[in-house]
Amino acid sequence: MRTFLAVSPPLDKARELFAARVELRDAWTGIRWAACEHFHITLVFLGEQDDTVIESVRNAVGPALEGCEAFDIGFVGAGCFGSSVRPKFFIEKLGEGRDGLESLNAALRPALEILIGSEQRTYRPHLTLGRSRRQGVKGPAGGKLLPSGVKTDNVDTFRAREVVLYQSILYPDGARYTPLESWPLKEAS
Repeated sequence: MRTFLAVSPPLDKARELFAARVELRDAWTGIRWAACEHFHITLVFLGEQDDTVIESVRNAVGPALEGCEAFDIGFVGAGCFGSSVRPKFFIEKLGEGRDGLESLNAALRPALEILIGSEQRTYRPHLTLGRSRRQGVKGPAGGKLLPSGVKTDNVDTFRAREVVLYQSILYPDGARYTPLESWPLKEAS
């Protein structure tokens, strides 16, 4: 089973973000855009694991998150991984809440390393908006991510209240995510 741990915006906030990025989607061809129902910020990618490992992950997450508090996450605009001429991923950059996401990742990694191995890459919190297909990727003239004058700093914050274990099933038209379990984050008194 292919799985990951993530924080997800509430559906109304995901829909708001999706609507606010229409200019980005209209400016590019050859991109597989994520459905707003699947927007999430990955904390730890677990990869393909058998049921025994997933059960051990479920048992490890709660204690690892003990004492972790809920926090606000703010979107600060569209960006990409890769060059703006040929992006690999379109992302929503994060401002407020990056520290909270990094803290959750840091709390989870040690508890999970014995089960899934260690991660060599630096954790870079973001929300994936879309992925480039292998062919036919084309964007605005001049090698820009967006046409001139388009602003993307127009979405409010949301409260990260829980960590969710998702199953990811790959289909030809993109992945679909099913929540398997969630753990609440503590609200400050």
